[in-house]
Amino acid sequence: MKSISSVLLTGIFYVLSIGVAGAVDAMDQKAMEAIIINKAESHKGGGGFLEFDYRGVSMMVVSDITHDRMRIVTPVAKYDELSQSQIDKIMQANFHSALDARYAVSSGVLFSAYIHPLSPLTREMIESAMAQVANLARSFGTEYSSGALTFRGGQ
Repeated sequence: MKSISSVLLTGIFYVLSIGVAGAVDAMDQKAMEAIIINKAESHKGGGGFLEFDYRGVSMMVVSDITHDRMRIVTPVAKYDELSQSQIDKIMQANFHSALDARYAVSSGVLFSAYIHPLSPLTREMIESAMAQVANLARSFGTEYSSGALTFRGGQ
């Protein structure tokens, strides 16, 4: 029978090994920006604020390493110029067809946005985020979709 101290030491070692493995695989700002630059048609900036063009859509990625957060955004429209019908469709899209990207409002501007913790991101997630933000912006006024999948239901 194992002693309690042996079990505790094994458990502590296991927890520490998970932390080390996770740290090695964690996405950082520099790697994320390199992935975006590789896919972008053009870019400028870096170090936490990168502007880029992707599939004909001008976007920016803002990241904060202190808080382990990032966001890819593109402006879509002036919020005060939207009709109530458009606002309703935006809200429905955020539930059914926007998926990981979302419509969001800041400073009177409607954005297509992908907001996520930085460290757990993978290359595939970043590439998907770029595509979803572009698709959501381009489909505003028609399909209101990030393009990957639509959950049916509602209006």
